[in-house]
Amino acid sequence: MRSGNAAVYLLKEEFENFLISPRRIDVCDWIARYFYLLEQYSDAGSWYETAGQLILAEPNTPTTLKALGALSEYEKALDCYREDDDSEALAKCAALVEELKRACAPA
Repeated sequence: MRSGNAAVYLLKEEFENFLISPRRIDVCDWIARYFYLLEQYSDAGSWYETAGQLILAEPNTPTTLKALGALSEYEKALDCYREDDDSEALAKCAALVEELKRACAPA
């Protein structure tokens, strides 16, 4: 458990060091996975949501592609909130997932 906490701490430092979005998204995913393995599901969900926010903020990427990439992150967050039984975070995340699904749907 202690080594897992140390790994999360180091990854959080790396997150701050990366200025390039794609690397920050990768680090968010790694942090989320570690929190998930540590059974800290709410923290894991927050980091998956952060990755989704970074994807949505990417400049020069078509909206549909951003929505598709973010959808994956928010679905992982949704699973974490289910695991944590956090009904408030679950409801907010579920609404975002539905909005992203609509954005991904063909016109």
